[in-house]
Amino acid sequence: MFKPVSIFIGLRYFFSGNRSNLLVSFISLLAIAGLVLGVALLVIVLSVMNGFDRELRNNILSVVPHVQLIHQVGVDNWQSEQQVISQLKQVTEATPYNEVKGLLNRRQIARPIQLLGLSSEFLPAGLGSVLDNYHLSVPTVGQLLLSEVLAEFLNVEVNQSVSVIIPSGSEGSTTVHPFTVSGIFATHTELDQSLAIASLEQVAQIAGTPGQVLGFRLQVEDQFNARNIGFDVIKQLPFGYGFRDWFQTHGNLYQAIQLSRNLVGLLIFLIVAIAAFNVISMLMMSVMNKRKDIAILQTLGLSQGSIVRLFLMQGSMIGFFGISIGVILGIVGCYWIADLIGWLESLLGMTFLDTSIYPIDYIPVDLRWGDVTTIATVALVLNVLATIYPALRASRTVPAEELRYE
Repeated sequence: MFKPVSIFIGLRYFFSGNRSNLLVSFISLLAIAGLVLGVALLVIVLSVMNGFDRELRNNILSVVPHVQLIHQVGVDNWQSEQQVISQLKQVTEATPYNEVKGLLNRRQIARPIQLLGLSSEFLPAGLGSVLDNYHLSVPTVGQLLLSEVLAEFLNVEVNQSVSVIIPSGSEGSTTVHPFTVSGIFATHTELDQSLAIASLEQVAQIAGTPGQVLGFRLQVEDQFNARNIGFDVIKQLPFGYGFRDWFQTHGNLYQAIQLSRNLVGLLIFLIVAIAAFNVISMLMMSVMNKRKDIAILQTLGLSQGSIVRLFLMQGSMIGFFGISIGVILGIVGCYWIADLIGWLESLLGMTFLDTSIYPIDYIPVDLRWGDVTTIATVALVLNVLATIYPALRASRTVPAEELRYE
């Protein structure tokens, strides 16, 4: 089959290597290895960052209210106000809640908690899904659901007793409320550090507002417009309501994920760029080593354009192979990284992702083919750009000077 001579020679240079100059061969391997490592890391890191972003939207924001309505003194006729809120088009869910902060105590071991009172009739879908996974429901009066983190910290099991200590109105005084642990659950998010669930009515009694609710937990259609929706909602309600949106409670997490994604992506992209420009060094040395070959080809009639295409082909093949292997390793790494982290945790006896520090306790991966295509395309373009100067330099070889003494 016919092949343009420049492409044929370029492919031969690539596949045969440079046996006469080990340094050129070494730099060529180094350029390929740099591209493989950079592309693979970029695919894996961006997939993990995409995973954190997805988990924030789908997991954390499913158990955290997008908008939390808080009344100054508590709501008596909350059913009618819940109906008003539920009729708003932008609101997908409105559930009543009560909440107090206190200390969970057992055998002189105490830990701060957020005691959340929920209604079995109006259970938030996100938390309801979590409880369903553990075959649990909203506890009755005198019972308590604990997160796994709290249960492990207090060394407590189901059907054992704990007490919740709540500050009372007078300075320095507290009230103690006994509970029996009826179930243990895990959201696998930072909420597990402090979340305990009791009945709506009992938390109202503890808060000193029997028959009332503190406010409503809202889920909305557009999570990123939660603040404006919050303002729209309180305009439809009687005076006394305030609100906070998820961006006030977890916005720093979202911003940190986006910032980390961009910064880490930039750093690894620079690795890819450096590896691509290693091709310049390799091709320049190849040009210097093959000046006589280039001169002979020119005397045989090979044009300057063909010389340029010859070295463009050689450099592009390095980029193609390095990037292809890097993409394959990156995709394989995405599927195995969670198992690898789990194996390292069991081997070293440590936890890499602790919910006291990180928002979730596992490595999420969201491999997006658009990102993979973009990474491969940009890396290949950089590689081709890096071959242009050496290729032009090779085309300017003067045969008479190179073959003068031959």
